[in-house]
Amino acid sequence: MTVLIRSKSLMRGLFLHHNDYEKQSYHPCIITHHSEGSFYPAKLEETSTDDSSSSSSSDEEYDNVVDRGVQPQQQLPPLVDDCTELETARRIDIAKSHGFTYDEDFGVKSILDALTPHEKQHMADDNMPLRHYRAEKGNLPEAIRKIKATIQWRQDFGVEDIKRCFTDRNNTNLPIEKRKELKLLSDIIAKENETGKIYCRSYDRQGRAILYLTPGLENSRNEIDNMRHLVYHLERAIACTRHKSGRQKVCIVIGYQGFSIKNAPPMSTTKHTLQILQGHYPERMFRAYICDPPVVFRTFWNVIKYFIDPATLDKIAFCAGREGRSLLERDFDTDTTERQAGGRKQLRSFCSREFLFDTPHHCTFDE
Repeated sequence: MTVLIRSKSLMRGLFLHHNDYEKQSYHPCIITHHSEGSFYPAKLEETSTDDSSSSSSSDEEYDNVVDRGVQPQQQLPPLVDDCTELETARRIDIAKSHGFTYDEDFGVKSILDALTPHEKQHMADDNMPLRHYRAEKGNLPEAIRKIKATIQWRQDFGVEDIKRCFTDRNNTNLPIEKRKELKLLSDIIAKENETGKIYCRSYDRQGRAILYLTPGLENSRNEIDNMRHLVYHLERAIACTRHKSGRQKVCIVIGYQGFSIKNAPPMSTTKHTLQILQGHYPERMFRAYICDPPVVFRTFWNVIKYFIDPATLDKIAFCAGREGRSLLERDFDTDTTERQAGGRKQLRSFCSREFLFDTPHHCTFDE
């Protein structure tokens, strides 16, 4: 059986044969690395504060009250290296072709040595250096440059606040100004999520969270708020995967119900989305499934595909017809997925408020 990974009519037609897929065996091994200029506003608009020093003090108090990352009380499964032998072999070949020596242990150590204590404190997790080294195929200077940029972006864009805004908006241990800021942020994300244009539901067969994106349900033209909404769900999908299986990658399913050029996101929003996914979340996407794209999507795709990194393109699967359904059934339990991802059952309708306000951060909807 041949599974279509890139649409022959839309891209340059790469096919993955079933036997080749089986060779991409995953070896669940515990990761032993102990490492792992932006226009974004640093914070939301201030809520009537007279003293900038008191704001800084509140941020320090906030950091002392809560640990980084929304952590549950239960014990986490051990980290699993979500990388195939084929992917590693490709990285080694690419590194050699550019004159680099591909050595992950040396690369991680070198990246850590290049980071300041402050930068290390603000890494997303201990495996962040490894992901950047892998993404740059052994290009150490570029990996160092990009991880520093991402660490700075996470602070400027307020990623930790975005992750915590629903869980800590009513946390009485936090300063009142911080609670106001988190409440405002959670209200913005809740407004963006009213149509259910992005949310997490279920997992693939190896325990990676499935993040559903439906561009046809776009309800906002505020690019920064749109990106906050995207980042919240990326962080949540990562947390769900980590707690479910110990893996580090997520699946993205893009459905095109109601999509038209008229309601398509602005090009600047699309480019911004790709910038965040590719630049600040390297090695986080296992695969993106573009399901039953309409004919009108070709016009949109012919524009945006030039902004997508070749390594990311290799992870995009166009799913249509019998072969598309076979791919979805191979990767997902279709009794638990939405119709747009080959689902065979009528699932409970998505409830945004339940998902955002009542469901733990590390759980998908209806889990």
